[in-house]
Amino acid sequence: MAAVETLTARERGSTFPPSRVAGPLMRVLDIFRSSWTIRVLTLAVILTGWEVFGRRTSTVTFASATRTRDALWEMTVSGDLWKAWRADLAIMFTALAISAVAGVLLGFLLGRYRSIDTTVEPVFVGVFMTPKIALLPIIALWLGYQFSAKVLVVVLFSFFEVFFTVRDGIKVTNAEYVDVARSYSIPEGMILTKIVAPATAPYIITGLRLGLLHGMVGVVLAGFFLEANGIGGLISNQTNEFRMHTTFAAMLTVMAVGVAINLSLRLLERWVTPWSIKETV
Repeated sequence: MAAVETLTARERGSTFPPSRVAGPLMRVLDIFRSSWTIRVLTLAVILTGWEVFGRRTSTVTFASATRTRDALWEMTVSGDLWKAWRADLAIMFTALAISAVAGVLLGFLLGRYRSIDTTVEPVFVGVFMTPKIALLPIIALWLGYQFSAKVLVVVLFSFFEVFFTVRDGIKVTNAEYVDVARSYSIPEGMILTKIVAPATAPYIITGLRLGLLHGMVGVVLAGFFLEANGIGGLISNQTNEFRMHTTFAAMLTVMAVGVAINLSLRLLERWVTPWSIKETV
């Protein structure tokens, strides 16, 4: 029996030399385990499927990846994309600045003082749960169809994400630290700046990221339903003319701006709150 087991082991060893096969095989497996390899392969599969499906579908309802690429280049060279984004960037950053300041300040206030939060929370929740599109006719009646109305639409989409994230982050801040500080008679202002603010910094960054990304939705919808300019108006007009290749090209720029904003805020989070990144690894 021992001789048979030894022979079997020798046969296996001669068939699969570990030194010659296992090393290269593990290196290949490590390559495919890489997150970037998986992302590149996934993107390649999506682009291939997009191109194949686009070539077999009517150009009235769909556009292939190559036609979309050509349209993106033409619109970039002609300046149409910059003209569309120029107005929307001013609207977006104005609205997001308002949402960030108001959301962080009110989030701090209602997160620290539960009595105020209990009093006004139903109002915030009621407005938050109301579909924003339902408010567009009222906004258009009050402010018209141009800059001010679009800013308000984007604020409605972005403010609540910042506010609720910051408020809930302050509520879950470790109360033991605050109690210890109060036992040493540390002023409330110092507690906010030295204890609460650093502890809630990750929530603030997360709220800003969510507010920016939801604000992008408001920017596009404002172009659909208010003055038909900007990137939303460009997408709407090109779709109405059945120019799907230019529609897809404009949509790709929306995706690119959203990804760029998300990555920028993640880098900011790593710089401002490196300890939170280490805790989640």
